[in-house]
Amino acid sequence: MLSVLRHKGVSKKILWVVAVVIILSFGVFGTAWRLENSINIAGKMYGHGVPMRNFEKAYLDSRDQAIMLYGDQFFKIANRLNLEEEAWDRLLLLHEARKRGIKTSDQEVVAFIASLPFFSPHGQFDRSMYQTIVESPQGFDRKVNDFEEGIRSQLTIKKLLDQAVGNPSISEDDLKKEYTLRNEKIKLAYALFDPLTAARDLTVTNSEIKQYYDNHKEAFRKPPMINVEYVLFTYSDKATEEQKQTAKKEATNLAKELKPEGRDEAWFDYAHHRLPRLYALAQKHQAQVTETGLFTQAQPMLTFAWSPELVKKIFSMKQGQYGQVTEMPDGWMVFRIKVHLESLIPPFDQAKDDARNALLMDKGFGLAKTKADSALKNIQEGLKQKKTFKELAKSTGAKVDETPLFDRGEYTANMGLIAEFQEATLTMNMQNRLSTVITTSQGPAIIYLESVQPIDEQEYQIDKDNFKDMMLAQRKSEAIVSFLTKLKFEANIISSVNINKK
Repeated sequence: MLSVLRHKGVSKKILWVVAVVIILSFGVFGTAWRLENSINIAGKMYGHGVPMRNFEKAYLDSRDQAIMLYGDQFFKIANRLNLEEEAWDRLLLLHEARKRGIKTSDQEVVAFIASLPFFSPHGQFDRSMYQTIVESPQGFDRKVNDFEEGIRSQLTIKKLLDQAVGNPSISEDDLKKEYTLRNEKIKLAYALFDPLTAARDLTVTNSEIKQYYDNHKEAFRKPPMINVEYVLFTYSDKATEEQKQTAKKEATNLAKELKPEGRDEAWFDYAHHRLPRLYALAQKHQAQVTETGLFTQAQPMLTFAWSPELVKKIFSMKQGQYGQVTEMPDGWMVFRIKVHLESLIPPFDQAKDDARNALLMDKGFGLAKTKADSALKNIQEGLKQKKTFKELAKSTGAKVDETPLFDRGEYTANMGLIAEFQEATLTMNMQNRLSTVITTSQGPAIIYLESVQPIDEQEYQIDKDNFKDMMLAQRKSEAIVSFLTKLKFEANIISSVNINKK
């Protein structure tokens, strides 16, 4: 029934008209929920108790809003929605609206409900369908009056937000400037001053290294590591469904023969060689056991693509534990945690080389920064004399390189130095091409705007209206978050609600 809510344009209408705050915050409970309402007070707001019945109503109204936004998809994503926090936000905003005397009439509620396409399947409001969707357990499961009061509160909150933050505007110049910043491509040349190179003539004593290790032990902590042994029953890209099911059956049969976790006794295989059980059974099924080697959760370094979810599951398992039969992109797998090393700080004798390098890096950073500051002055003078950045940078002894073309405004978390250079590029242009000294994880650096690939004017005209809508929505969202944050600080909400899964 809720699939009717995913009518084209409905979610956008509801999101724009009645959204209270961004609802995609992460929660700790799923769709099967209950409120532990053995207490009469849900918590405190502005130092006054909030009745549990008020909180429950706000919670259900927030749930109704989520259902209107997501339709039948609500039940798939509900475990990621923090409806408890949403309910408190709703109560807080309604409190502020009452203070300001903001109200919503019956006529406004009726007009809004009648405008929703899923209540007007043939272009005219269908009272019978409306009542069915609202009251049905497969719909909102609410009394009509309660549902309508929830709509009233949503419209009241919209009026409050419109009054409090207004409608943002953006000039044509600012719009194009922001679009350009996010879409033009640039190439950088850079000079990197390596701290270890700067510190190569330094000497450090064993006592200095030991003292550094003692003062920074946590920096040498090794993350948990795992070695997995697995048997994979593969099938080709063109495998039929029958062939895929055969591979699954073979993996399932092998898994059934394995001993319970933690009891991996040695077996005799058919050649009378003593083998661990998984290896013996793999031979029996004419399969092969493969080991991944030790890897961390952050850097799996696996022989084929394992999903992040599977890697997370593997790291929650104990040494010696077998996993369930698992589907992979090219087959079915049975696996065992051969080694699970917990996170630890290695003793000094094992971490000594790392500690020495870290100490030299620390000392070298200061030396490299001094060298970079001096080099920047020389480069500034040399550019005035029409010399190139690269020849000037090379004369300083720094490592000189350049980046590929990249979008100035793109998300570059996995692009190393580019990501670290990005903030500095926001103020750079062809009239201001040289940066100051920038601190990066690899050492102090100086960057130079080598070239700019401008935006496509024709594409800008095509994208302009959508981009403007996005910018206005972003600015309004930021203003709403700022307004709500201020109210939360003043209200000092203390929640006593306990929401449990069934």
